[in-house]
Amino acid sequence: MYKKLLLLSTIFIIGGCSLKENSNIAQLFKKDDIYHISLLNTQKAQLIASLETKALLTATYLNPVYEHDKGRNFSMDVSDGEYFFIGVFISGSKKHHFNAKGYSLTLNGAKAIEVKKLKKDDPLRYEMPMVDNWSTYYRVKFPMSDLKTFNLIFESDRFGKDKLTFVKEEKVSF
Repeated sequence: MYKKLLLLSTIFIIGGCSLKENSNIAQLFKKDDIYHISLLNTQKAQLIASLETKALLTATYLNPVYEHDKGRNFSMDVSDGEYFFIGVFISGSKKHHFNAKGYSLTLNGAKAIEVKKLKKDDPLRYEMPMVDNWSTYYRVKFPMSDLKTFNLIFESDRFGKDKLTFVKEEKVSF
């Protein structure tokens, strides 16, 4: 047992010393800041009836993710609104629209001012956590809010509503 542990430790030490910054192995241990911040700002809402999930929504608040962006592969300007990456799955529906068939999405009572359906190969989909193949994804823009805490409400005429609460980070100036 100790021999295997010693051998494994030696391999990692020798391998770690010889890793180049851009090698495939080095990429395994490199922290992905965008993914990490996105995951911290992602929440899930479910609309349930008869012990069955009728609709599922994942929402990632994009403003904290891209305010700290430092020249990554994908960047976006989030200074003119509150941006969200929204994934929607509606049971029994071929088209998963959060703003049709009695479903709605509001931020503190305000409707979205821009909704962009994302293609399967959109770069934003590759940056975000909790992406699956059966949901439909959107980039949604709401009016800018001065509130530090706000509620994203996913609602259905038939199945009720679920509330996601997001907190806006305070901007630090040097």
